[in-house]
Amino acid sequence: MKVTAIETSLIRCGRDLHCVAELRTDSELVGVAVGREDVRALLGQITDAVLLGEDPRAVTGLWQRMFDARRKSDHGGLVNAAISMLDVALWDLKAKANAEPLWKTLGGSRPRINVHASGFDPSGSDDSLFDWYRSLAKRFGFRGGKLKVGFDQEADLRRLGLMQQALAECNPEAELMIDADECWSPKEAIRKVREMEERFDLTWVEEPARRWDFLGHKRVSNGIRSAVCAGESLDTLGDFLPHFHERSLDIVQVGTWHGGITGALQLADAAFGFELPVMLCASPGNMHAHLGAAMPYCMSMEVVDPVPVGGVFATDVRIEEGWAVAGDRPGNGLVIDHEALAKAAIAGSPASRGP
Repeated sequence: MKVTAIETSLIRCGRDLHCVAELRTDSELVGVAVGREDVRALLGQITDAVLLGEDPRAVTGLWQRMFDARRKSDHGGLVNAAISMLDVALWDLKAKANAEPLWKTLGGSRPRINVHASGFDPSGSDDSLFDWYRSLAKRFGFRGGKLKVGFDQEADLRRLGLMQQALAECNPEAELMIDADECWSPKEAIRKVREMEERFDLTWVEEPARRWDFLGHKRVSNGIRSAVCAGESLDTLGDFLPHFHERSLDIVQVGTWHGGITGALQLADAAFGFELPVMLCASPGNMHAHLGAAMPYCMSMEVVDPVPVGGVFATDVRIEEGWAVAGDRPGNGLVIDHEALAKAAIAGSPASRGP
């Protein structure tokens, strides 16, 4: 089996644009990945330079070659995002060639992972917030929820109480998480979180300081009771090394944009070496459930859409009773509806590279 071409389309999901990539081979198998819209040109360039004519089952070696090809210029930012998407598509092909789900190809033995609810629009009303978290708890069994905070402490405290009340209707011991999205200084974070901790038992505080401020994160971690969680805004393992060396994080965020599946697994192993748990971020079709089955010390997975909407692709990952359960469909579980894709694609956007 050899890689022969890559086809990409741009689609709009709500206010965001996404790139859908299909890595084609000389067999009937196609590797699928969904990611950022601004990496489209790089997907074609890297495929032409490294992947064409190669056996996609040699995915780890191809991952290294893709990064080596860009080592002297840049392997972060857009380059990292493009390589990450291609790596996801390669692993999809490898699992399909094995005629097994990705979690089995990755060596997982238990295809389910604890989930927590996320993604509520901060501009929504208090009533809609309460109804949203209560609905997720009742329909899907969520035992925890995450709330965006940072600009209005009084409103944050009120909304934390509403989220707790909504989740507690189904689970009295619901876990509460907050996400400051890098909007605080370390001193602000300590002061505001301590006030929250007087009323709530917080599981973790996400991104309480700027992503690169590992000393600030360590200061926050030492100054509050809650765990400090961060990493989603970093690119590669090298960006995490200062945090590991300074022990500035209590929980490490992992996603396929950290160098694809290959890079995410490396990052999870590095965290495990420091006895740090990982949390998987949200992903298209909740595909990260396949990774969680193979990662040591993976405590939870973020879910924004329990049932993916839009109709462009389907997933075999189910959210039920507070768990994400990966199915047995060969590959990463994402299946594209090409008729729906053609309707959703931005006019003139489909493009292909290769002979």
